[in-house]
Amino acid sequence: MKASVRITLVGAFAMALLGLSPYSISPAHAGPAVSEIVVNSSNVQVVHNPSPNTDVLNMSLNVTSKGDIAGSCDGDGASDDFLESGFFVAVSRFSCATFLSCITPPCPDFEAEVDYVEHDIGSSSYGTSFEPNAGGNVSSKIVALATPPGTCGRWSINLQATGQNLALITSPPVALFLADEDQDAGPFFGEVCLDVNANIGNGITKPHHGVHHARH
Repeated sequence: MKASVRITLVGAFAMALLGLSPYSISPAHAGPAVSEIVVNSSNVQVVHNPSPNTDVLNMSLNVTSKGDIAGSCDGDGASDDFLESGFFVAVSRFSCATFLSCITPPCPDFEAEVDYVEHDIGSSSYGTSFEPNAGGNVSSKIVALATPPGTCGRWSINLQATGQNLALITSPPVALFLADEDQDAGPFFGEVCLDVNANIGNGITKPHHGVHHARH
C-alpha cells in the first residue's frame, strides 16, 4: 500500500474526537452508512499463550468491494482490488462505537498492512504474503473469487499473525477495521468498522513427560 492508514488514537486527541462525534460509528454488524467494502463472512480467533508476545490471531474473511460511491472502480480497478493493491486490517478490543474512548495503547490491539505477491494459474488468481509485524509475523493468502455484477471484486482471505500481544482482548465482540489502498472505504477515517464475533481462548500447553529411563 502507498500510505499508512494507522488508526492509533491516544490521549487528548482521541477524547476530542469522541466529544465531537460520539455517535458517528455504526452499531454492531450494521456497517457504516456509506461503505465500499462488504464483509460477507468473518471468522476471528484469538489464541492466548503463556509466554509474553506469543499470542496468535487467526482470521478468515470473505469480502466484496463495491468500488466508489458512484459505483465505479478506481482507474483500472487496482486500488479497489485487494489482491492487486493489498489492504489494511486492524482488530480492537473496543467496539466500533467505543473505540475512540481508547486512551491507553494499544489502540488498536493488532494492525497490519498486507501486500500480496500475485500468482496466476490459468484463469484463477491468488496471492501470498509474509511480512514482519510487531515482534512476530503476518502470513496471508488471498483468492480471487467470481466478481459479482456491479462490484470491483470478491475475495477469500486467510490471515495468521504470530508473536503478538493480544492479552487485552478477553471477550467478544471485537472491532474489525478494513481499508483499501486509496483509503476511502468508509467514514471511519477512510475505513470500514464492523463489530464481529471472535473465538478467544488459551493455547494448548504440551505436558512435560520428563526423562524415561529404560528398565533392565
